[in-house]
Amino acid sequence: MHAPLFGLLEGAENALTELVHSLLLIAGGLLVGYVAGGVLAWAVGRYAFKQKDTYNFKAVGKPVGGAIVAVIVAALVLTGKGKPIGDGGDGKGTANTDPNSKSGPPVTPPDGKADPKAPPKIDIKPADVTLRVTVLGGEDVVNERFYQLDDDRTPKTFGDLKAAITERRKGEKGKVVVAILFPARNALPREHPAVTQVAKWAAEDAGLDVVFPAVK
Repeated sequence: MHAPLFGLLEGAENALTELVHSLLLIAGGLLVGYVAGGVLAWAVGRYAFKQKDTYNFKAVGKPVGGAIVAVIVAALVLTGKGKPIGDGGDGKGTANTDPNSKSGPPVTPPDGKADPKAPPKIDIKPADVTLRVTVLGGEDVVNERFYQLDDDRTPKTFGDLKAAITERRKGEKGKVVVAILFPARNALPREHPAVTQVAKWAAEDAGLDVVFPAVK
């Protein structure tokens, strides 16, 4: 009940303010026209009619000039042509509560560089081919030959393993994943250099996903 009343009072206040503003503009136009009409009448009487006494000319020119300018100002104000283009806002605005909306286009990092804070893109599709790398330990390792690839039981050095994986990838289609396995006997810990160097090379240099399958 109070909201419509307040809205009505606010509207009446705005209308009254606009009316007073318009009247002041018209009064100003009347004053300017009055002065300009007197000056013009004096000039006409003095120079056009060669009269020393220009009282009668000014007596007519002042009110006529004031009336003309006042009418022009009133016409401009009342028809809206004398107002500034567009109505100003109240400065309050409305908050955007839509979490899915975007206030602007996404910001592109300069020089075309990727945003360092953005998470890296990963390939989460399942593997088409899994290369099984078994890491030996203890007395099963001879001459740094820690690795076996798939069902080939011949131990390989790190260099031999990289060459074998690279060669296998050439003949495979789809996503290739390296699965690192440990034998039941003499299993090395994951942090052992023989394990970490394979995982690091496969992920960073070869661009392959590396998994450690759970032991069941």
